[in-house]
Amino acid sequence: MNITILCKVVDNFGDIGVCYRMSRRLKNLHPADSINLVVSGLEAFHDINNQIDEKKSFQSVEGLDVYDWNDFSLCHEVFSADDGEKLSVILECFQCGRPEWMEKILFEDKLERTVQIIMIDYLTAEKYADDFHCLQSLTRSSKVQKVNFMPGFTDKTGGLIIDEGWEEPVERNVHGPVLFFMYENEWLPLAEALRKLEKNVLVGQGKGRDSFIDACSRCGMRNVDILPFMNQNEWDETMRSCSALFIRGEESLSRACLSGIPFVWQAYPQSEEYQMVKVEALLEVMKAFFEPDDYEFLHKLWMDFNIPAAERNEYNFERECTEFLSDLEKFENGFHEFSLSLRKNGDLCNNLMTFIEKIGIM
Repeated sequence: MNITILCKVVDNFGDIGVCYRMSRRLKNLHPADSINLVVSGLEAFHDINNQIDEKKSFQSVEGLDVYDWNDFSLCHEVFSADDGEKLSVILECFQCGRPEWMEKILFEDKLERTVQIIMIDYLTAEKYADDFHCLQSLTRSSKVQKVNFMPGFTDKTGGLIIDEGWEEPVERNVHGPVLFFMYENEWLPLAEALRKLEKNVLVGQGKGRDSFIDACSRCGMRNVDILPFMNQNEWDETMRSCSALFIRGEESLSRACLSGIPFVWQAYPQSEEYQMVKVEALLEVMKAFFEPDDYEFLHKLWMDFNIPAAERNEYNFERECTEFLSDLEKFENGFHEFSLSLRKNGDLCNNLMTFIEKIGIM
């Protein structure tokens, strides 16, 4: 079977990070299948896998066939061959749309075969993930079928990608460093808390790095190591070695949730502060795993991490950061139990392959 995964890099590394992890997992589950990864943004892909040559329109890496989304001629020739055999199953990730050459093959070249497009949406704890999971939608052709497949945190969704190394929660390294990987903001209160507690901090590349380093400089914090760009497996190992995580986006969020390590999540800032809805939804899922007072504290802390600096009390924010980092053990069991609950939902890629078998494509 052929599975073609579409990825358009929109913001930093989250999109390609998830698609790369999904591709590897699908290949590991079904080694005989052909996994085609079509990427717009090979530069970002290179940053998390240095085997990728961003100048090549086609390359085979780790058993994956990687194509440059933007090479119309090559991709049209390859993917239209044998009545579009490589397009039997298309995973359209994160509402990325489809390349022009693919639209031409699907709707102008008059394929005889039936094509199944599976829309892999953004990870969210919002209720619509349960409601939209496996919901079908229409296309311009009866030969092109489309259905939603929602990652998520409940058994009514597809779950999270549970790949090699993530089968069990991490045994937390209580003396390990703190990982910082967030978006831009005023991070002086967090830097002050880390300095006072003499924490060693690892800082990931990407958005947010410079604003945090600036805050560290202003408060005189010295125990800071700026990480280089890392292959995905190296990044995973780094996360698992830490005592606490300050993370952002989707790819690192899913790893943090599975790790069982105490963490704070900064959602991607959106217009009208819609990110607060997403943060609130995830906190609501986590609520059952914490004592009421601990949950109330975490709720306030996460909210302060996700509002603009101008809207929060910086003195209280620093105090909250200090309290969290001073007493990580108090929250550890809650995060651990939350991570165990996610494994009960199964692996997203296993669930996806079961779904594909169910609808009779294989």
